[in-house]
Amino acid sequence: MSLIDYHVHTPLCNHAKGEMEAYVQQAVKLGLAEICFLDHLTLRPDGSFLSMSPQEVPLYHRAVKRLAAKYEDRIWVKVGLEVDFDLETMEQAMEIVDAHSFDAIGGSVHFIGEWNMVSHKERDNCPYRECEDMFAEYLDHLEAMAEHSFFDFLCHLDVVGKFGDSPQDRMEDRWDQVISTIAGKDIAVEINTSGKRHPKGELYPSLWILKKLNQAGVPITLGSDAHSPKQVGMDFDEAVSLAREAGYHSLATFSHRIRGEVSLSP
Repeated sequence: MSLIDYHVHTPLCNHAKGEMEAYVQQAVKLGLAEICFLDHLTLRPDGSFLSMSPQEVPLYHRAVKRLAAKYEDRIWVKVGLEVDFDLETMEQAMEIVDAHSFDAIGGSVHFIGEWNMVSHKERDNCPYRECEDMFAEYLDHLEAMAEHSFFDFLCHLDVVGKFGDSPQDRMEDRWDQVISTIAGKDIAVEINTSGKRHPKGELYPSLWILKKLNQAGVPITLGSDAHSPKQVGMDFDEAVSLAREAGYHSLATFSHRIRGEVSLSP
């Protein structure tokens, strides 16, 4: 079994640490077959300080390509972007992506309106009095992102529950609608292990969602959401077990935005 990590950040996002090469070295140490840098591209003004700027994208792209050449005999180093979904900035994001040869583009929802729902600092500023209202709004954004058909895979699918909120059992029908949209657009979804490091204490997405994704024929990939070298590949044993329990037998890979797969067989 050849494991992959398709969600790794760099200091260019202003909230990760460690040299880019150290991430690659950690992946080599772990015996990973592929690592994909997926650093943030957030173009909305209220989130741009947590992202590289558009002017830094060419620098980032060249840096990853240099590492890919240096380590080509040890690991496949890919380059991608985690694009924060925002309808008002999508045209600009698409122009930036089209100007470079990326391997994978991940889509994320971090903001509901003006509120950064994944920020510890913004936690007390939640505009929703009812947890169900927050989840419903998030799912609307998630479905809109899938409808956009721009992304290769969707990141941390149920990150809205990062802080332990969970009205999920009362929203199953709405999740079914969103998953149907994702399947219809032929977009992959990642198993993101960062949830183990968050108050949620579980991988994203939860097992019951993962089972529904598998039943709908949605491919999955695997990402640590590493913001430091030591987080590369973290909790992958649990992620593989979860994928198998949900019925998956392979992971999606990407090269020049063309999807392939690697087996999950031992």
